[in-house]
Amino acid sequence: MAHQDARCASDAETIVVATGHTLPAVGDLTGKRLVVVRGTASGVLTWTLATQPPMSIVGQSSGTINGNGVSGATPVHVTGGDVYIRNLTITGGSPGLQADGGGVVRLDHVSVINNPGAGILIDGSAFDIRNATVTGNGTSVGEGTRLKNLSTAPTGPRSITLSTVSNNLGYGILCLTTSDDPATTSGVLVSGNLTDFSLACNFTSCGTASTTCGAQP
Repeated sequence: MAHQDARCASDAETIVVATGHTLPAVGDLTGKRLVVVRGTASGVLTWTLATQPPMSIVGQSSGTINGNGVSGATPVHVTGGDVYIRNLTITGGSPGLQADGGGVVRLDHVSVINNPGAGILIDGSAFDIRNATVTGNGTSVGEGTRLKNLSTAPTGPRSITLSTVSNNLGYGILCLTTSDDPATTSGVLVSGNLTDFSLACNFTSCGTASTTCGAQP
């Protein structure tokens, strides 16, 4: 299976996590380029990726990372490097996905659903979010997507496209200040949240779900 540079990852560069298993510790990721999640990996899955070569995380067979609603558990925590996540569901976290401390996180057909805390927290990191579904988050506290400290983020994308943010029990998208507004937005469907946007966000929902509005199959 290919990772970000389009070269197929070797067996030595790949970790496969199957149903019922937990994710590897950060020390076990040295030299790895691809993590494949098959089925549901459950438990307390606070996972920090340190700065290293680009990493890809790919879900197969309904690949899911589940934090099981444990207080303070963050199933995917990116603190540096360049991380690409595809075809994965992230659930049961507080928040579900957190990117801070610099680096870049790239989401492609990722579902962030039913996290007791925020769904996605971007704090001082670059991001490229495409075809994401962010729904049902914030059952205890939080919002669908929170963007903060983007003025300190490294050079890189600040983009949300063709994504759906709906039915979250806080803000759909919270821009903490006006400097935390994404640089690029297109086809972002935001609806049915307690409040769809914070006042600091300088963009609006695309309207009605279509081939150009909201997450695509």
